[in-house]
Amino acid sequence: MAHLRLPKRPRKMIVSGYNMKVFYLKRTEDESGVSGTGRVAQGFIFDNGKVAVTWLSEHPTVTVYDNVGEVHAIHSHGGKTEIVVEPDYKKACGEFKSFIDNFSLTDAALAKVPQEGAAAKLLSKN
Repeated sequence: MAHLRLPKRPRKMIVSGYNMKVFYLKRTEDESGVSGTGRVAQGFIFDNGKVAVTWLSEHPTVTVYDNVGEVHAIHSHGGKTEIVVEPDYKKACGEFKSFIDNFSLTDAALAKVPQEGAAAKLLSKN
């Protein structure tokens, strides 16, 4: 009996990580009368591009899609439902912290005043 051997496919590794995005579906008009209006579903866009959506209704099913384009094509209903991506607060706070850690009020002030003026001399002493 011969065994069929298939070549192994190399796995794609996601090295960056932590790029998952959170979103919700905001519906302005409910054509079907099932899901309502406002925030009707929430979801995640994973690092590999796959998307999971769950409905905030009596029927809280979870569906996985290959990409966010599929979610938009199926659920946008001609613009009556919008995909709203939540801000990445953790990343924003990290960027803000990095800015503050590298910020010098003296350097910022010196860049704005005449270099030979009294204010520049006063700032340079401190």
